[in-house]
Amino acid sequence: MSPTAPIDAPSHGTRRARWGMLVTTLVMGVALVVTGVTTFLSNRAAADAVADARAMDLYHGVRRSLRDAADALDATLVEILEESSEQGLRYVAIVGPEGELLATAGEPVAKGAPSPLPPGPPRAPAVMRVGDRVRIDAATMRPRRRAMGRMPGARVIIEVEPVMARELAETARNHLLVSAVAAVLLLILALFFWRTGARADRAEAQLARDRRLAALGEMSAVLGHELRNPLASLKGHAQLVLERTDPEARGYKNAQRVVREAERLETLTRQILDFARTGTLSRGAVDPGALLRAAAEQAGDGRVRIDTATAPERWDLDEDRMNQVLVNLVKNAVQASPEGAEVDARCALDGAAVVFTVRDRGEGFPPGEAESAFEPFRTSRVQGTGLGLPIARRIVEAHGGTIEALNAADGGAVVRVRIPAAESTT
Repeated sequence: MSPTAPIDAPSHGTRRARWGMLVTTLVMGVALVVTGVTTFLSNRAAADAVADARAMDLYHGVRRSLRDAADALDATLVEILEESSEQGLRYVAIVGPEGELLATAGEPVAKGAPSPLPPGPPRAPAVMRVGDRVRIDAATMRPRRRAMGRMPGARVIIEVEPVMARELAETARNHLLVSAVAAVLLLILALFFWRTGARADRAEAQLARDRRLAALGEMSAVLGHELRNPLASLKGHAQLVLERTDPEARGYKNAQRVVREAERLETLTRQILDFARTGTLSRGAVDPGALLRAAAEQAGDGRVRIDTATAPERWDLDEDRMNQVLVNLVKNAVQASPEGAEVDARCALDGAAVVFTVRDRGEGFPPGEAESAFEPFRTSRVQGTGLGLPIARRIVEAHGGTIEALNAADGGAVVRVRIPAAESTT
């Protein structure tokens, strides 16, 4: 396993599968919408054509019905209107050449007197839209027809409500609505399954991490206990030899090196045991601002700029173990910052939680590796053990809090610890 990749990260195959499902669903949704819009526009065009054709059929039917009409044209038009009302005929009129109404039946949508017939040969019937109706202003009636022989130049005007075309258009709108709803539902389901899969991946990764940490903790506890006594004996004998050796003697520096290495191994053993320890906390009312200042004095080398202006006066904490956390964070920040650069440490009240923030002036975390800093035994320092931040995380989580690492926008790394009030963790 690569040391630079988070050991609990979701597999690339799982992410690709989720992305593939999301993209496929989006493509299907777009295809549904495009199909629905295309069908709607086609049906609208077909509905208009049907309406025009139906109106023209009714117009010719009215003309045929007027061939044998007597002088009572008004009664004839009323009869024609009644017979064709179910087919959408709503108005029919006979208009003279000067635009005068000779006979009418029904109520027109187009108000006002009809326009006079323009000069010239007979026109083809003019089809137009007036409100929600189709209006046909017909051509000049030929004088040879017996019914219109006394009215040369008269013409027929009808208005038709496109009932069938309206039903067709309504069906097209319903299909478009169904397509849009289906596309939205597909998108919602895709996002739901995406989030569900992401949560499952995170839960699985967290479970795997907890199992690894539990096994590592057990191994660390055994290893620490086994090493502690031999190391104490080795260190004691080395110190005794050092005390009895003349500083000018040839082996004095070797004895010093043995003592230093024994002390380093002793520190490592203590950190291993701290990492393995899962005992209960001893919480009490603590001044978190004073706790941060004490940690800065202990590990900050005089380079820590402290801000406790908005820190609460008291908070329920395990003082010793939180001091261990803050000392480690401040020490890491000082070591990561260039010589002489200041480190920022802040304690503030944020809602129902106290927040400790430590920021360095170093290079920050490599892209995508901030979370990896909390993995045991992962460190970029030659003399580091890689246990400081994992121990800090265990202590913070035991308080019911969270710890996160990120890069500052203007450079450097930031570690933020958030500890909620004790009542929020019960």
